[in-house]
Amino acid sequence: MKFRLIFLALGLLALAATITGGVVYFQTVSTLVHEQAQKTAQDSSEHLDKGISSMLKTDQKAVAVLADMWSVQNFFNKQTPENLAEVRFALDDFREAYNATRCCLLDRNGLVIAASADNKSPVQIGDDYSKRPFFLKAREGEPSTSLAQGATSKEPAINLSQPIFSEKTLMGVALLTVPLADLEELFAHSTAIVALTDEHNLIFATNKNEWLFKVLGTSTPEALVDLAENKLLKNERPSQLPITIDEAKGTAHFPDGRGYLFSRSPLSNAPGWQINYFQEDVQIEARLYLALFGKAGMLLAGMTLFVLGALGYLYRLTGVFLRQREQAETKAESAHLFLSQILDVAADGMRVIDTNFTVVQTNQTFITMAGMEEKDILGKKCHEVFWGPRCNTEGCTLRQILAGKKRFEYESVKESPAGEIINCWVIAVPLYDSSGTLIGILESHRDITERIENAIAKEKAFTEAKTLAEKLAASNEALHRQQQELALAHDTLKQSQAQILQQEKMASVGQLAAGVAHEINNPMGFIASNLSSLAKYLERLSEFIRALEKKLPSDTPDEELAALRKKLKIDYILEDSQHLVAESLDGADRVKKIVQGLKNFSRIDQAERLPSDINECLDTTLNIIWNELKYKCEVKKEYGELPLTVCNPQQLNQMFMNLLVNAAQAIETRGEIRIKTWGDQDWIYTSISDTGSGIPQDKIKRIFEPFYTSKEVGKGTGLGLSIVYDIVVKNHHGDIQVESVEGQGTTFTVKIPVIATLPPA
Repeated sequence: MKFRLIFLALGLLALAATITGGVVYFQTVSTLVHEQAQKTAQDSSEHLDKGISSMLKTDQKAVAVLADMWSVQNFFNKQTPENLAEVRFALDDFREAYNATRCCLLDRNGLVIAASADNKSPVQIGDDYSKRPFFLKAREGEPSTSLAQGATSKEPAINLSQPIFSEKTLMGVALLTVPLADLEELFAHSTAIVALTDEHNLIFATNKNEWLFKVLGTSTPEALVDLAENKLLKNERPSQLPITIDEAKGTAHFPDGRGYLFSRSPLSNAPGWQINYFQEDVQIEARLYLALFGKAGMLLAGMTLFVLGALGYLYRLTGVFLRQREQAETKAESAHLFLSQILDVAADGMRVIDTNFTVVQTNQTFITMAGMEEKDILGKKCHEVFWGPRCNTEGCTLRQILAGKKRFEYESVKESPAGEIINCWVIAVPLYDSSGTLIGILESHRDITERIENAIAKEKAFTEAKTLAEKLAASNEALHRQQQELALAHDTLKQSQAQILQQEKMASVGQLAAGVAHEINNPMGFIASNLSSLAKYLERLSEFIRALEKKLPSDTPDEELAALRKKLKIDYILEDSQHLVAESLDGADRVKKIVQGLKNFSRIDQAERLPSDINECLDTTLNIIWNELKYKCEVKKEYGELPLTVCNPQQLNQMFMNLLVNAAQAIETRGEIRIKTWGDQDWIYTSISDTGSGIPQDKIKRIFEPFYTSKEVGKGTGLGLSIVYDIVVKNHHGDIQVESVEGQGTTFTVKIPVIATLPPA
């Protein structure tokens, strides 16, 4: 009895242990299955997010590149048929490259001004997109990624718009519409139900086609009407799916009574868009039952209650171990992915070799250098993939690291399996696990073939350049001497040319002036003499007529003679003839002064150097060029009392003429020229000021250089002020100063020495 009680107690204890172990085992397996299902849902959502975001990012970059193209910018600046054809060619390329259904350009009013020329494209020139959300957002200066559905087709698509700027001014919008075929292909590989929704919870991409154009989750009737008017086809209103979603618990219940594990995650690069993931509870339960009634469950049922209790305990420990192992595998996978990303970014060829000389990991650069595929590299011995002189010797990088080196660098010639020879700089460092145990090495190969070839070529080029430089130095020295000789000869030639030109010019002017003065002087002599005689004759006739009037009887006038006198205007003729003769004599006197001025200007009948009055030279010059001055300026003279000085008056006249003509040319419309003279015992000063445009300060130092001029081509020789300088400084040993303010005027001050007597011949 006692034994039975003990046995019963042991049986009850075993039964209790079995039940307890079974419950614990069931809960542990259920927890693991649900965690695995949640992780699967999370991984699937992340995978879809990466795929969809990558597609959207690529399309967004494409629209940005299209908006920044030179042909597009040029078309908005100048819309010509040639520019339109070039833009259409670019739009066709983008539409074909991205399999787009619409590729076009909009102006600032939302009208289509350029589109791809394909007949299948739904867009036409002049279409109005001014009310579309993608245009309104782009017009505010921000890129837009929005859903395109229901406006022109039941097939959903994505509108990507990019504002087009020119110098911070919005010119228009670039639009690219891509279908969702690629997204649907991503969804097709998912074992669960996946739905992509926009900010209105409207489904526009899913692997459950009957859900398209349906609203997922709760929505108001007003929201459905808004979607029907703005998002979908006309006369078609989206319906709400009768699905009860509890986001807090992560569950969803369908109308047919089925339950689903539900998760929702936002989509990157598309605010408001979400990935909805539904995993059916039946699938999760099937995994649970498979775990319960597998091999381990059958062993648990066939063993004793004590063994069943022990297995329950072991199952519980197994659950803990599985979680730890899964966490360890997750960490290892993350570390492997992290290392792969680092290696792929490196510009050098990288590979990881374990302690058995086996290649376990590599990057894309090393694959390219080896000329092999990754599957043919991994698992092979390191010397079989990239052989070098140190392989299978004590100088091997792995052996050096195993010997205790922390870093090993050397230059080597590597040979790929394809027979290609590459000069490399190799760096090797040890790799340790978390416990500090050496597990292999990380080897870096940098291709320095081009650097070595460049060094050899540079050395050769340096030797050749050195030889050439020595030859050039000798040639340059000889050329420099020739240039100095040519420059000296050129300066001498320019001075001689300027002097010859001045001499010829003065000789021509003097000869012309003398000839004109001689030709005019003779006829003007007898014209003036005749006018004087005519004045005397008219005065005598007038005196005679007045005497006749006094002697004729006044009481018996001759009416016929009086009428004839009035008709012929005898009284007016007698009075006006005196004025006419006086005016003619005045004109003849003015011509005489001009002729005398010409003679004085030419000095053709005088010696080259003689005592002269500077004031007289100025007046003579003014008489000659007065016709050029009187229409542009007012001349004000302030002459002082000057002593006579021995000079060349003809050259001084030429000098004053050049300064006065330059002053007049500096005045654009109407201005003033002021001439002032004064003197002392040693010098005679003459200043000529104008109210013209002035001379820039950086050009004042060059105005006396021969052939330098700031005038337009064909309007100046560059010799006027050079001749002035030669006459004043070189010929008369004087000086000339210039003061100018740009926009206000210029003043030339000429300084001539006082010479009382002629020097000896």
